[in-house]
Amino acid sequence: MFVGNAVYAGGQFATLMLLAKLLRPELVGQYALGLAVVYPVINLMNLQLRAIMTAGTRSQTHFGHYLSLRILTSSVALVIIFGITQILGYRWELTAVVLMVGVAYGIESISDVYYARLQLHDRVAEISKSLIVRALLSVLGLAVAVYVSRSLLWGLAGIVLARAMVLFGHDICERTHGLPGQSKWLLRNEALTPRFDFRVQRELVWLSLPLGIVVLLAAMNSSVPSYFIKHALGERDLGIFSAIGFVVSIGNMAVVSLGQSAFTRLARSYATGNRVAFGLLLGKLLTFGATLGLCGMIVSKLAGREILTIVFRPEYAERADLLPWIMAAGGVVYMAQFLGFGMTAASYYTSQVALNVLAILSLVAACYWLVARQGLLGVIFAMLIAATVQLAGSVMILSVGMRTQAHACAERAETA
Repeated sequence: MFVGNAVYAGGQFATLMLLAKLLRPELVGQYALGLAVVYPVINLMNLQLRAIMTAGTRSQTHFGHYLSLRILTSSVALVIIFGITQILGYRWELTAVVLMVGVAYGIESISDVYYARLQLHDRVAEISKSLIVRALLSVLGLAVAVYVSRSLLWGLAGIVLARAMVLFGHDICERTHGLPGQSKWLLRNEALTPRFDFRVQRELVWLSLPLGIVVLLAAMNSSVPSYFIKHALGERDLGIFSAIGFVVSIGNMAVVSLGQSAFTRLARSYATGNRVAFGLLLGKLLTFGATLGLCGMIVSKLAGREILTIVFRPEYAERADLLPWIMAAGGVVYMAQFLGFGMTAASYYTSQVALNVLAILSLVAACYWLVARQGLLGVIFAMLIAATVQLAGSVMILSVGMRTQAHACAERAETA
């Protein structure tokens, strides 16, 4: 899982690097704005179905019900994304870019629900293969399309084609899931086909909606700064900031891969009352997150300018002073994300919603106050403030929850 996510993160970084090398910073800013619009909507409509499946709380629910719900919600997400572009009054070129980013992530969300089934059946290597091939084909498709056309839109179309090829050529195949069948390209096995049942899907929506809101709010942590940068500083600064800040996203892929791999163990430990195992595993994850952020700060301080010059272009290296601060904020974000996995494993859904609302409010207030005064550095300070609020709140929720569980276990023991 770690290797697959690492290669996928490298592909995401290579995508941004190619855009920075081949296109103007303004077009990189358009891509970043597309992500800022699409990412929160897709995360909300995904409803964290993968977490619900792998936690095993609804083992009686057929995979087809999850798949059909994901197809429906992904379609609704594209409609919402288009509506946002119209409300914000984007010109048609920018609208097309945003919609193409939405289609790319919509295809990825369909693959994600197949990944959940693979994870449940301990076929994690197949997930890794899919991530690796998808990353390589996406970079290749983007590179060829942008080099030939010098168009961001055609480059995104190359990514869409690559992701569709991996979905239909690998993710949905019976052989990938270890099921009998002769089909290589089309679904024939009933275990992998959609099942539409309004009652079951309504129950799934009701169960997973709090988690969907949580990831929506978490995604807004990365999207809100983009809106403030575009409004106050313009698309060029947004492109530069997105390229530099993508370093945090690379580390985030490692965090997500480790969190997903550890999630089932965390959920099992908490459900069985094994607080020691739960705490030890969570402590290891937190140590990794802090170390990752610290190492990023050191490397950024020593060689940030040179790295940005080589990877992107000299105009990006002019803001190398931002890198150490970005990695400082990234380290806090990594630790908060690991605690988020812990809270989800412990089924603290509603409390996460309240915490993320508080973090978003602090981010918006800090951006409103700091961006106009300190520019891009103010954006990073706002991100650091919001991440600190998230981290502190997560520690409090888990501490109180674990003490409550310990008291409940003690009372049951006394009664027995």
